[in-house]
Amino acid sequence: MASDRLVTAAHVLKAVMEYDRRGSTAVLSELETLEPDMTEYLLETQTRLYHRLTHLGLSGSDARKIHRHAEKTTVVCILALRNAHRDLWRDDAAPVEDPPSDEPPGL
Repeated sequence: MASDRLVTAAHVLKAVMEYDRRGSTAVLSELETLEPDMTEYLLETQTRLYHRLTHLGLSGSDARKIHRHAEKTTVVCILALRNAHRDLWRDDAAPVEDPPSDEPPGL
């Protein structure tokens, strides 16, 4: 299977650590500012998931645990992809040295 290998294990680990350090509220607030449509979709979908879990008979506590796990998984993936894109853009923006020339200097 072909892959562009954009997101590495380091990106995922960094995203997990950021999520754990900052907490879901801070990360989601920032994402809502940066990507409002995507975050709105995420929050609406997560809310539907929670309600569906409670309607299936899970206790509120069990539904919250599953909800938090699904939210963390999704947000970590988004953060990892954003970090990978940021690294890619940074690499692309690095100045490229001119290849050596066979011509004498000053021509």
